[in-house]
Amino acid sequence: MTMAKGAGQPKITNLSHMTFQSSDLEKALAYYRDLHGWEEQLHLPGGDGRVERAFVMINEAQWVELRPEHAPKTDRLIQFGFLVEDAEAMRARLASRGVAVPAAVDRSALGNLGFAVKDPDGHTLEFVQNLAEGWPARAAGRGPGPRALSRCMMHLGFDVFSMDKAMAFYRDILGCEEMWRGSMDDRTLSWVQLKLPDHRNYIEFMLYDETPDLERLGVFNHFGLEVASIPATMEEVAGRMKGAPAFPRQVSYSVGKCTHRLANVFDPDHTRAEFMERGTFDGSVCPSATVPAPR
Repeated sequence: MTMAKGAGQPKITNLSHMTFQSSDLEKALAYYRDLHGWEEQLHLPGGDGRVERAFVMINEAQWVELRPEHAPKTDRLIQFGFLVEDAEAMRARLASRGVAVPAAVDRSALGNLGFAVKDPDGHTLEFVQNLAEGWPARAAGRGPGPRALSRCMMHLGFDVFSMDKAMAFYRDILGCEEMWRGSMDDRTLSWVQLKLPDHRNYIEFMLYDETPDLERLGVFNHFGLEVASIPATMEEVAGRMKGAPAFPRQVSYSVGKCTHRLANVFDPDHTRAEFMERGTFDGSVCPSATVPAPR
């Protein structure tokens, strides 16, 4: 059932972005600037002159988008995106596989081409074809800024209720390839990682059986940032936090179940960003968990 590789298959070339609602855009933008060091930001005003959408550059092809919250005490995640080589070819391919797609691709507020679909958990997944005249490509000469702690969104994670349905969509239709499975308690699966078809970056299913509360959703719906050294990154983070407004949680680093060194930081709405080294801390290969999914 897996979508066969070969000529004519539209390429998914990277992760593009995650979009979150924010209770205070100014505080969130300051967090991404002051802690993460991402200085290149694009602010789009609405009809009343206030910022309606804000984009924070990670690199010339990846970004974080923020929008004013549509309702307090609701899930912060709005959507996430994949970069594709040809948006129209991907739209046609998904339509041929029975996925509900719009009638045509559209040009976004950033000047890029794309369209969006719903995945089995109701997440909005946007397919983006970046154009040279669109953002962030047109700001590539400036980059995210010299203080950027990371310039690569290595993975993005999101809540998944039915692993089978998510696999049928992301693996069998989109062609993502399973990399690793992990368990928090060694009894049931907690995470499944799948590599993009045409890039080493990956997505992560955050599995659950009981409806997660808002705090847990803030942990589940996250993005992973590649860094060369977790200790060095955390030393820099500690320096930047001194004298700064209080951050939601204390920052520390550890070795995860995947045997990668990692550390988590949280924005003012408790949305998680995970710093991570690309390789395992000791060069070992961590075996996948063999326990069953939560349901």
